[in-house]
Amino acid sequence: MELALLIAPIVILLFGIIIYGYLMSFRQNMTSAAAEGARAGAIAPSTTGDVKAKADATTATDQALNSFGEGCGNGRTTCLVVVTTCPSPSTQRCVTVTVTYDYEHNPLMPDVPIVSAAIPSTFVSSSTAQVNS
Repeated sequence: MELALLIAPIVILLFGIIIYGYLMSFRQNMTSAAAEGARAGAIAPSTTGDVKAKADATTATDQALNSFGEGCGNGRTTCLVVVTTCPSPSTQRCVTVTVTYDYEHNPLMPDVPIVSAAIPSTFVSSSTAQVNS
């Protein structure tokens, strides 16, 4: 009888650990993709302007996302690349890449009661790099 009462919390805990580990790995991949995109946009030649920086950042982000089966603009994952002036006191330009995954409508793991309630509806990763002069 005691085992029957303990098995449900133990199974929920086990599934929670597995799901949490998998989603943390997924989130780390998103963060790496955003960083790769920001770096690629930052090293684009300044003579080509912001259009080349945005294109390079988007391409690099998409390639990094493809390594784990995602891509910019596939309906699940969106990528936003912005080239702006860096925060004060810098006068340089910065490339910011933001990657967003819609987990609510595209879950990566099966629904487990209690555990699924603690998972956010979207995952967002952002990275900023200063553009070479």
